[in-house]
Amino acid sequence: MFSQWPTNRLIEEVLTKVVTLNTLYSTNIYGVYDVARHIVELNIDGRLTNGDQSLVDDIANVAIGRRTRQVLSFASKYCSWHRPECYQIYDSFVDKLLWVYQREFAFATFKRVELRTYSRFIQIVDALVDHFGLQVFSRKDLDKFLWLEGRAISRSSVRRPR
Repeated sequence: MFSQWPTNRLIEEVLTKVVTLNTLYSTNIYGVYDVARHIVELNIDGRLTNGDQSLVDDIANVAIGRRTRQVLSFASKYCSWHRPECYQIYDSFVDKLLWVYQREFAFATFKRVELRTYSRFIQIVDALVDHFGLQVFSRKDLDKFLWLEGRAISRSSVRRPR
């Protein structure tokens, strides 16, 4: 779908991509039309082509109904599906893993809240890559690893009833 509709000018195409990602990733966006319209209004194609990382935060801060929401996980996934070599995927599992690794391995110095600013998130992921010598892996490979390990850590930290 992203290769068939690489541009983001037509609301019908963008809405289809938004609905599909929202469904596949369970990103819990209830105002999918508001998000699609926001993406079209941002005129993002040139910025996507250039790998502009500030675009993720611009997409993420969206008015849904009367409230402004930050849909960082969705925005990173939307950009990554267009340009996986440029955009790392952020989500709660990845956030948790990076925080655990920072405490355990001290690969970077940061406050956890910094992970919610996309440009800082990328710096932190890149510090992890440098610290562990993971340069041979693509951003997409890292996405898979970070998500799987983050999910495993999240599941192991949940207390199970006896």
